[in-house]
Amino acid sequence: MAGQDAKDGAGKTQAQLADLSSQDEFELAGERYEHGQAVLAAAQRQISDGTWYWNGGDVRPLPAGDDAFVKAPEAATKENSYAFRAVRIIEPEGATGAVQDLEPMQRYFDEEGWRWTSAKVGTDHEVRADTGDGWWVTWNVRPNGQYSLGVYSEGFWAHDAPELIKAIALRDPADFPDASEPGVSEPFPKWSDPVRQR
Repeated sequence: MAGQDAKDGAGKTQAQLADLSSQDEFELAGERYEHGQAVLAAAQRQISDGTWYWNGGDVRPLPAGDDAFVKAPEAATKENSYAFRAVRIIEPEGATGAVQDLEPMQRYFDEEGWRWTSAKVGTDHEVRADTGDGWWVTWNVRPNGQYSLGVYSEGFWAHDAPELIKAIALRDPADFPDASEPGVSEPFPKWSDPVRQR
């Protein structure tokens, strides 16, 4: 089978995950979600401990495949892989999208030993880093003063990604704030939580 030896964002092959039950996969997705939230909070604190605006909820993963943010494992499709994303937005006082506003995040990436690149994207400036363990962090500064921090996972294998995503969604109350300080996250649901009727 093509891609059977391909490793996902967690360094796992499909064969290594073959014996996982639906509950095992669900709980593994929860561990990955929690890790991504920790990466997000640590990066936010490099910029501000104040209020950040949410861009929707983070709990429900997305099908990966060709749509993975950075890269998906060979032979990954929307049916057999998923990824997490989380975005927060902040509007620093007097911010104008100056390229120098990338520097705090670049310093943080250097301190962490993460490989990073920066680019101008239209009128925005962006820096993105590879954490080396299946996650990417992006920091965008814009002339309108609306800056965004994103954390994205690489693709993770799943037996049936749509079913896994549905299992999470049907247990997720989607109870997230409009804004919060760093470190506030939606609790990932438990397998034993009530399943909503669609």
